[in-house]
Amino acid sequence: MVKIIFNFLKIYFLPIKYAKSIKTISFVSHRETFHWNSLIAKNATQNPQTALTFFTRMQAHAVPSNNFTFPALLKACASLRRLLPTLQVHAHLTRLGLAADRFSAAALVDAYGKCGHANYAAQVFDEMPDSSVDAVSWTALISAYSSNGCVDEAFKAFGRMRGWGGSECCGVDVVSIGALVSACAVGGGSDCLRRGRAVHGLVVKCGFGVSTHLGNSMVHMYAACKDVCGAWRVFNGIPIEQRNVVSWNSLISGFTLNGEPEKALRTFEDMVSGETMAFEPNRVTVLCLLKTCAELGCLETSNWVHEYIRSQHSPLLVAKDVVVLTALIDMHARSGNLALARKIFDRAEAKNVVCWSAMIGGYEQGPCPEEALRLFREMLMEGNMEGVEVKPNAVTMVSVIAACSRLGASRPASMIHKYAVVTGLDRDARIASALIDMYAKCGNIALARQVFGEINESMRTVVSWSSIIGAESIHGKGKRALELFSEMQSSRYEPNEITYVSLLSACSHAGLVEEGKSCFYSMEKDYGMSPTAKHYACLVDLLGRAGHLDEAYNVILNMPVEADLALWGSLLAACHLHGNYKLGEIVEKKLLSLDSNSVGHRVLLANMYEDAGRWDDVVRIRVGLRRSGLRKIPGQSFIEVGNEVYSFVAEDRSHPESEMIYKELDCLDEKVRKAAKYLTETNSNVEDQDIAGLILRCKYHSERLAIAFGLIMIDKHSSNRCCLRAATPILITKNLRVCRGCHTYTKLVSKVVGRQLIVRDARRFHHFQDGFCSCGDYW
Repeated sequence: MVKIIFNFLKIYFLPIKYAKSIKTISFVSHRETFHWNSLIAKNATQNPQTALTFFTRMQAHAVPSNNFTFPALLKACASLRRLLPTLQVHAHLTRLGLAADRFSAAALVDAYGKCGHANYAAQVFDEMPDSSVDAVSWTALISAYSSNGCVDEAFKAFGRMRGWGGSECCGVDVVSIGALVSACAVGGGSDCLRRGRAVHGLVVKCGFGVSTHLGNSMVHMYAACKDVCGAWRVFNGIPIEQRNVVSWNSLISGFTLNGEPEKALRTFEDMVSGETMAFEPNRVTVLCLLKTCAELGCLETSNWVHEYIRSQHSPLLVAKDVVVLTALIDMHARSGNLALARKIFDRAEAKNVVCWSAMIGGYEQGPCPEEALRLFREMLMEGNMEGVEVKPNAVTMVSVIAACSRLGASRPASMIHKYAVVTGLDRDARIASALIDMYAKCGNIALARQVFGEINESMRTVVSWSSIIGAESIHGKGKRALELFSEMQSSRYEPNEITYVSLLSACSHAGLVEEGKSCFYSMEKDYGMSPTAKHYACLVDLLGRAGHLDEAYNVILNMPVEADLALWGSLLAACHLHGNYKLGEIVEKKLLSLDSNSVGHRVLLANMYEDAGRWDDVVRIRVGLRRSGLRKIPGQSFIEVGNEVYSFVAEDRSHPESEMIYKELDCLDEKVRKAAKYLTETNSNVEDQDIAGLILRCKYHSERLAIAFGLIMIDKHSSNRCCLRAATPILITKNLRVCRGCHTYTKLVSKVVGRQLIVRDARRFHHFQDGFCSCGDYW
């Protein structure tokens, strides 16, 4: 610590300029130290900048400082959470020989901790004379470790404190216990929960009882450690007359944090309409409530909460309160009301990076990923024009990269990757993993592999490995995904649930039945991981695609988790694929009992019955859909041309070039018909009416319109038509699974135009070339 002090001792001789934001500070002519100390102490917490300015003036008037000056001054530094003024004050203490003063040293430990430098705090504490060490300085050290996430060090310091006192409870008070509880909350996880329970036991053993402040801290700790039942028990243990608004806020946020937003809302209702004692919500309550509704994602509830805030807490909706407005934006965006979210966003003043990220994330997760890219460009431009430093952070970049992934837009993807490299954000493990996923979903598996290869082995995480395994999966490279999984295990990385979902999907797409089953059963055998409904859905999909329908059905009947829509939907798709209509009828009843409004599954049922020629059932399902007012999610295809991403829906005539698109599509149909005629003459397994049917059926599906538009635009911008036509692949991204008719049609188009066509649907990539698909008609 002496080295640190001498390195920064020169700072003392520099002028301290902390009065920029203060318009007027009364001149104090009295030269007594007592009066200056009083002014500093009075402003230390509420106006810490003013307190520092008074100290500067005190020095300018040659008023001597004493051991009462610095504890208050360091409290101001702690409030500001800035290292430089803390180092300056430390230099003053050393120069005046007051660094060993009990009160000043404890305040210095606390200030360094709150400035984010627990190591400096520990060095100051270790250099304190034994005579100066007391319960206050020990608590300051524990708090310094706790607030900086140093859980192990906090508990070691607590152990030393108990040994120092000579008694198990000596020196232990509510403040030191509270610091330990906070350390457990910061750490989270099962280990911190175990420690938190031990601290709770110590509270009981030492006879402290559960005070309001300590009780609130323990509610938060249990919730942060995923023990919401423990949080509830502690809350109930706080006497009703001792509960305050913080108690309720801790419980509400705890339920939300643990994925129980419905309970959080009920708790809020109990809070404001309590039979014994009702509490007035504060700003923190409102923020907790907005986060709860964002997690719930219910449009009706979000509108009700917004109206409640407008009627009961309207001052919070001012344009300058960017924190509340950001929470409102996030809530409405995640509830599907992007128009209202954007209206609030445009009204907000002095938008910070969190506000921008919330709106960009809302567009990315909603139906408008292209708007996320436009808003990101606007964010960069607005910062440059107004001179306001609003730099995208890791959260912003993950949302923008995810938007590129959804669009399959390679040009913006490349530019965003370059921006991440220039700003150094690519070193963030989350962004590196998102880049792998982005390149894979933009059709460039080679670049996805390159990004993974460039991640330093010490920086790789389970997320990085899961991303590259998932990338191989959607490109149908099942064997490569299995090789990567083996490498991951050899590198001593433990897979998580997402890793196994990616791995099982890879086996399913590649038809690796035995390998997939082996991976599934290794979850519990090798890692003690219980498969979730998602993993069972992957297993059912694997078995179903391979035609093992009875085995897939038995898996659903015998599995320990309740079968959901996704599981039965996977089996229904397999029944449709293999024409098992008897089992399909059983699955239909299960699906309708779970959700009679499941449009996608009912459309799939209608298609299955249509293939079987059971027209009465087709009419029954379609009439039922029409009467209930249900509509299937419209198919939408995206294609990138130049710097623009264009979207199409079925029978779309909104595009300015729609007349040319439909003419090009007619030309393609004619070429496909001729190629098909050749196939029927040379292949006895292909019937003429099958080819005619696939041309007429789904004739104007969105991917066909996108392919026609891509060919037009490439020809339009080509000086050497034949050369370019054979060189550049066309990449289409579709939001739904490609139908069998369009799949066969696209194979034939790739042959007649002599060009590679890449289609990414909701399940995987299809690389069409010379009349064949990379999926081997297995998707």
